[in-house]
Amino acid sequence: MVALTNFANETRSCVTRVEGKRPSLSVRASSMVFGCAFITAGVGLWLMPGPDLTPAILLAKMGVSILLVTGGVGMTQVATDKPRKELHFDERNEQLLVYEGLPRGRKHVLQAINYDEIGRVDVSDSSLMVMDTAGDAMVTLPIDGNHARLDAIAQLRSQSILPS
Repeated sequence: MVALTNFANETRSCVTRVEGKRPSLSVRASSMVFGCAFITAGVGLWLMPGPDLTPAILLAKMGVSILLVTGGVGMTQVATDKPRKELHFDERNEQLLVYEGLPRGRKHVLQAINYDEIGRVDVSDSSLMVMDTAGDAMVTLPIDGNHARLDAIAQLRSQSILPS
């Protein structure tokens, strides 16, 4: 059973991983700390009594608290893991598989495209677009850099999807 599993994994070749550049640990940790502090400050602003409760002061408190909470939520989002998409070729079944990577190393197939359904593949500096025979986009994945673009072109040519 192990040999069959290894054989099945080897038949799939990865074309591109769309992960983007993840911020460093120090940036993620500081953004999480400051984000939580901003959210707490936005909520805590309403707990502090003001000199008087005129409409102008309440409006200023509301504006500042909305700004703090929104900024805090945005800063905490820097530290969260985003789903990653990967494009794999399954040579045995002649399918193009689009995987979505989930936290903790799990993956699931978003889309399976047969080779017969692919009409054209456009690879630019910033994206890889797989189109059907009618010219409609089936999958669009961003590509990070020139090396990833050249790797994607090489993988596509090895699968005989792009002309040499």
